[in-house]
Amino acid sequence: MQLYWGTAGLIATEVIIFLIPVLYAIYIKADIKNTFSLRLPRVRDIFGAIFIWIGGYFLINITTQILLALFPQGADVLEAVNSSVMMDSLLASLIVVALIPALCEEVLFRGFLLGAFKGKSKKSKIWAVITVGVLFGIMHLNFIRIVPTAMLGILFAYCALVTKSIWTSVFMHFLNNGFSVCVLYISQNYLSDISLSTEVSYSMPNISSIVMMVAIGVVFIYLGNKCFKKNLSSY
Repeated sequence: MQLYWGTAGLIATEVIIFLIPVLYAIYIKADIKNTFSLRLPRVRDIFGAIFIWIGGYFLINITTQILLALFPQGADVLEAVNSSVMMDSLLASLIVVALIPALCEEVLFRGFLLGAFKGKSKKSKIWAVITVGVLFGIMHLNFIRIVPTAMLGILFAYCALVTKSIWTSVFMHFLNNGFSVCVLYISQNYLSDISLSTEVSYSMPNISSIVMMVAIGVVFIYLGNKCFKKNLSSY
């Protein structure tokens, strides 16, 4: 659908992703609020989600750099994906690339699937978070994107589980995609005429850069967990 219909196909795909779990939940007469974790998060949960997303951004960024250094041919695929999803209007891009996927994909992954996989034990919840994250990465069907996206999916699932609210992961998903959209929009519309003296190279980051990025990421994730402190006691 995305190949033949473009943006309309992308929206149709997201609608299908949304409808499958919702219609099935209605069919089996499940408790919609509990099945999809529709509880509203607290303000401190949102701040915790922001910190964890920032930490994840650093970890995922350095992981992507390492993967591109090992498999530089994947850069062309990433650039093609980025250019295909952007539209002339920033608002339209935010709606199609950030808002719609944040709602539809979270309903399936951090709503229905996470709720179906998690058990009552801490071990089962950990495996549920990892499984949902990996499935989220595989769904994106691109080797370079699978690992970083799976990492992102694990963070989304963890925050949704700890806060007991899908809206936490919806917010993180929108924040992540929206940030990427804004960066691409600015670079394409305002920085395209600026000539760069250096070519983009996909060389392996040095050890100090890796350590620094990982350290920053861990610190922000730790700060996010501090915001979740009361939630973690019940988790």
